[in-house]
Amino acid sequence: MSILRVIILILTSLTVEAAGYELQVLVSSSPFHGVHGMDFDSKGILYVGDIMGMSVHKVDIKTGTTESVVGPPYGGADDVKVGPDGTLVWTNLISGIIFARSPDGIIRELATGLPGINTVGFHPDGRLFATQPRGLDALYEIDMAGIKPPRIIFQPSGGLNGFVIMDDGYLYGPQGTLGTVVRVDLASGKHKVLADGFHDPTGVKSDSRGNLYVNELVTGTLYRFDPNTGEKTIIAQL
Repeated sequence: MSILRVIILILTSLTVEAAGYELQVLVSSSPFHGVHGMDFDSKGILYVGDIMGMSVHKVDIKTGTTESVVGPPYGGADDVKVGPDGTLVWTNLISGIIFARSPDGIIRELATGLPGINTVGFHPDGRLFATQPRGLDALYEIDMAGIKPPRIIFQPSGGLNGFVIMDDGYLYGPQGTLGTVVRVDLASGKHKVLADGFHDPTGVKSDSRGNLYVNELVTGTLYRFDPNTGEKTIIAQL
């Protein structure tokens, strides 16, 4: 439990006692201040980004137990991914830094000076890519060694946000400012609009069968869409 939460509970308890009320906890506090990106490692352990808590958490989905593996000030992950070799990578949106934590626990900076850096994702061959929906509005390839500067693949990206890289090697993602979903050739930077007519789409994900889904932030609608025809089907209204 954080020091801030302890102080709040103590002050609340003192206030309640002074007023003559009985304090009863109905739901215990969560270890998360706000869940953003998440990813599983090869062992089925879930890693969760927590921007407001400035942390990255490890979650055992069988037992529900959690553990902070990266705390302030390095945490603050908007998105988090686990690489093929077990390296944990996340974007610190506020500081504009992409961090990596090797399997032996060493934390290092992969890229800096990227305010608003958002989503990260690995290509099947191990290359790392990241989006900056605002500011320079670009899709980058990130050097895993942290030596070469980020290489712009696609700019302007149309507010490209939460993306997925499929086994075919293409990136599929939403252009939030344009209301479209695109497929990006990571070798050439060329893109193709697969579906349009969305209201501020923020994420594209796939399931185990290769189906693609996109969510709308404004309307709370989750769609499945056909990349060949652009046809959209509402799956859930959140």
